[in-house]
Amino acid sequence: MRYLKLPVLSFIILFLLVTGIGLLFPSTVRVSRAINIGAPHDTVYEYLNNTADWKRWMDGADSATIKFITSKTAGPETEIKIGTGKVNITRCTQDSIYTVWTSEKGSVQTSAFTLYNDTVHKITTVQWYFEQHISWYPWERFGSMGNDKMLGPIMEQSLDKLKKLLE
Repeated sequence: MRYLKLPVLSFIILFLLVTGIGLLFPSTVRVSRAINIGAPHDTVYEYLNNTADWKRWMDGADSATIKFITSKTAGPETEIKIGTGKVNITRCTQDSIYTVWTSEKGSVQTSAFTLYNDTVHKITTVQWYFEQHISWYPWERFGSMGNDKMLGPIMEQSLDKLKKLLE
C-alpha cells in the first residue's frame, strides 16, 4: 500500500500542475490571414460566398469530394460536406461571410471571410480567420498551440490561389 501511495500522489500533483499551466493559455484561439486582391469587391465576394467555387481555390476542397447537403450553394443556410467535415454558412453581410466548420470528431470552429474595399487603388483585402473555443482539458490547451502552424500555411496557400484566380 505504501509503495502505491507515492506514484498515485505524484500523478495527481503532476496532473494538477499541468492543468494549472494549461489554464494560463487563452480559452479562445484565432488563426487569421489576409491578402490584397486586385479584383472588384463583388467578384471576390461571389467566389467566397459560393461554395461551388471553393474547389477552384481552397486547399483541401480541391482534392476532397464536396457534397451539397442543402440545395443551396451560396448564402446563409448553405451546408456542405468537404471530405469528412461539414461546413455551414450561417450568416452573410455586405462585407462578411460567417461559417461554422465541424470535424468528423465533432470539433467546432467558427470562421469568417471579411472583405475591405479600397476603391482608390482598386484592391479588395480579404481577411480569413478560424476561431476555436478550447475546454479546460490540458491536452486541448496544449494542443491548441499548433493551430497556427497547421491552419496558417493552408490558409495562405488558399488565399494565394484565390488571388491568382481573380487577377
